[in-house]
Amino acid sequence: MIAKLDRMRMIPLIGAILAIGFLITNTVSYFIAVDTVRQSIVETELPLTGSNIYSEIQTDLVRPILVSSLMANDTFVQDWLHSGELDLGAITRYLQRIQRQYNTFTAFLVSRDTQAYYHFQAPPRHLKREDPADIWFFRSIDAAAPYEVNVDINKQQNDALTVFINYRVVDHSGRMIALAGVGLDFRTVRNIVSRYRDQFDRNIYFVNARGDIVVATDADTPVGASIRTSEGLDGVADKILREESGEYSFKRNGRTILLSHRLIPDLGWRVMVEQDEAVAMRPLWLGFLFNLAVGFLVIGVSLVLVSMAFGVYKRRVGDVAFRDTLTGLINRSGFEAEYEMRLSARRASHGPLSLVLVDLDGFGAFNDRFGRPAGDAALRKIGRIISEVAGDAGVIARLDGDDFAIIREGGSDAAVRFADSLAKVIDAETYGDDALAQLTASLGVTALMAGEDLSSAMERVDRAMRKAKAAGGDRVVLA
Repeated sequence: MIAKLDRMRMIPLIGAILAIGFLITNTVSYFIAVDTVRQSIVETELPLTGSNIYSEIQTDLVRPILVSSLMANDTFVQDWLHSGELDLGAITRYLQRIQRQYNTFTAFLVSRDTQAYYHFQAPPRHLKREDPADIWFFRSIDAAAPYEVNVDINKQQNDALTVFINYRVVDHSGRMIALAGVGLDFRTVRNIVSRYRDQFDRNIYFVNARGDIVVATDADTPVGASIRTSEGLDGVADKILREESGEYSFKRNGRTILLSHRLIPDLGWRVMVEQDEAVAMRPLWLGFLFNLAVGFLVIGVSLVLVSMAFGVYKRRVGDVAFRDTLTGLINRSGFEAEYEMRLSARRASHGPLSLVLVDLDGFGAFNDRFGRPAGDAALRKIGRIISEVAGDAGVIARLDGDDFAIIREGGSDAAVRFADSLAKVIDAETYGDDALAQLTASLGVTALMAGEDLSSAMERVDRAMRKAKAAGGDRVVLA
């Protein structure tokens, strides 16, 4: 069945097989790559971003914690507290020196006995136990840890959000007598978050222990909102707030969001790192489309080359299978194929066709007299004569031996006139090495009927040719 397929059907079939195979392998590879990248983002990249942010915040806190520890253990601070806190200028200058020397955002000291808050820049103020904004100080009196990191507004500096390091100052008996420390501008944390967002195109924000968003860089997670009511996170918010770290995938506004979170114990907050899956997969998708375009282009070029090679191969095979090597005319097999094609074309055009059969008279005797090479030369000459007389108006074939057949467009009358002309030209020529011998031909003519098979037509025209030969040859008989 495949052998019967012509080029017009074979090339699209080859193209379809190549295209489908290429599409399947590339699609499978794309989805495998998507799964691999998704797994890498969830298990490695997002947690690593959170860890880097955590590490940077920890690094930024090390220096303020160290400075606060030095302040808490400074004998000047302890002596000043024990002397009754009388010299306000001395403690102010001390705090100013700490702030300038270590380039901190703020520097402060809070006395337990007087509950006075001393600032490096602003005048002292007294803390009140009933004021919720001051509860951090009274909470630290009974704390076991030597210091506490607290994020709060800075009343002495225009209510700026500040990361405070509250370090306990204790006397020789271990009793807390004050809190000393410095503050870190919270814009430092915001800058870290913004830098990582710009670098990795990820949404990074912080939530406190209640789930409220306190630092954000994206409109989808505004400051003041709660993850408990956020689309996609509302169902897992409680679980997130109980964990130290974790990874999740959820839907927001129809987009798939990959999430990794990690608790920062020093702040009591957790850093949330989100990645829009579509954004992360976009390079893969573009690469997939590029591969398809290149692949289909290569397939197209290959099909053109295959088509060209197929045509050359087909012509070469046709020359071997359907052409007579002696005369250069088509052989019997080629004639049979052409007959079917001409009859098919006739059904579409409804034009008449005729069949002419040529048989040389006495060709056996010619071969015996002049030899086979001369006979072959005579057959080649006969083939050229038929081609010249017929022109482009038909199909010419050497069937076997000295038999030639012609399929001509037109009715039987035109075919008879052509046969008469051909017989006269053959008779007028000379053949053989000495250019003295002559040949004549007997010709049969018949009109081809619609749908008629070749064997019926050949049988009828062969009878006409035999009648011509029986009548002495060198003549035309119409069947």
